[in-house]
Amino acid sequence: MIEKHEQVINENILPRLEGLEMEHAHFKQEMASLKTDLMGVQKGQVQLEKGQKDLELTVVKEGQASRDIMNENKAFTKKLLDHVLRKDEKETQAVIDRTKQKWELFGKISLAIFGAGGLLVVIVQAFQ
Repeated sequence: MIEKHEQVINENILPRLEGLEMEHAHFKQEMASLKTDLMGVQKGQVQLEKGQKDLELTVVKEGQASRDIMNENKAFTKKLLDHVLRKDEKETQAVIDRTKQKWELFGKISLAIFGAGGLLVVIVQAFQ
């Protein structure tokens, strides 16, 4: 009877047990591989999140730099516009002053000729 049990164990149970042990070893190997893959994915995710944060920070900094440049350009444009307008205002005032001087000179000449007897003197001299 012991021989019969030994034969059953050797023919039926041990081969099955060996198969289960091999399957279990294979399963452990797959689990280790999955854990390694999971760790790689998690590491990649952390790096991706860091990259996104770095990109966000860069975009914010660049946006601030762009706003600074636009404000600087705005200030320069305002200075240039003020300068040009002041120059135009000065040129306009110069034209007004020249016109005023011409009319004043014309008025003085007219007053000298026609005013205070100047015309009378010219007429008297013409008839003499």
